[in-house]
Amino acid sequence: MTKRPVVIDCDPGVDDTLAICLAASRPELDIRAINPVAGNVGYESTSQNALRLADLLGIDCRVGRGATEPLIAPCRTAGAIHGQGGLGGYQLPEAHRDFDPDYAWDVLAQEARRAGGELEVVALGPMTNLAIALTRYPELKKLIRKITVMAGTAGQGNTNVYAEFNAWVDPHACEIVFQSGIPIAMCGLDGNDTCCMNGEEISEIFDRPCRISDVVRHVAHFIHDRNTIQWHMTGSTIHDLVTMACFVDPSIAVYEPCYTTCETRSSVSFGQTVVDLYHVSGKKPNVDVLRSADKARFLDLLRGMMSWYTEH
Repeated sequence: MTKRPVVIDCDPGVDDTLAICLAASRPELDIRAINPVAGNVGYESTSQNALRLADLLGIDCRVGRGATEPLIAPCRTAGAIHGQGGLGGYQLPEAHRDFDPDYAWDVLAQEARRAGGELEVVALGPMTNLAIALTRYPELKKLIRKITVMAGTAGQGNTNVYAEFNAWVDPHACEIVFQSGIPIAMCGLDGNDTCCMNGEEISEIFDRPCRISDVVRHVAHFIHDRNTIQWHMTGSTIHDLVTMACFVDPSIAVYEPCYTTCETRSSVSFGQTVVDLYHVSGKKPNVDVLRSADKARFLDLLRGMMSWYTEH
């Protein structure tokens, strides 16, 4: 089997945790690095969560030293949403490995060269690491095959009226990535919402016994309880998990190529991903924007993940 080399850039985070679990269960993926960044919670927590999760899942990869704050904007996190330590109070076991001696952007550049133009990137948090890498290593534009991001929305935001959290935390980095010339798939709030899960689906999938039952059950129910009890929602969209599923199996996703930018100046719409859905700008599309994903096949991917951890 020819494996797909991938670097996962993330800010774990309850939803990142489930996304990484899905990636680690896929034998067709060659996870070269997991690079943490500040985002859902502070860097001290996201970095330790990334290191410990790689250890728990047995992923033989590098864990680079990522950015502790955005490029320009002040550092803002969502600890109230992700809970204590970023994992809703769950404590992962201490890791038996250490961080890579190199920074995340250097790790990305090294792995891109090693993959000979075949490297893909999945970005599940603010894109600070990626923007630094693209700025320091312009040749990456020809060495990265594709970047799939959980960021943005073509509809309403979840931080201000217009902006999704990851884009809002570091919109300058988001704009650098969008304008890089690398093929981009943007899995935003509205597209991911087509895979919203109800409580029965959450329990049916994540309550199955396997070697990672404790962590996946805890974070999945933490997300769902927060959504339904605290915010009175009818279901839960685990955005990073949907994004990873669309990366793993792009055939479940329906994308619309659109010219897309990220707003970096407005006090009203700071961090908005401005998506030209109707192509009125006349500008060449630079981002494939997720419009919908096949929920039935998404759930099958998750069942397959849990079965894999039962057998391995």
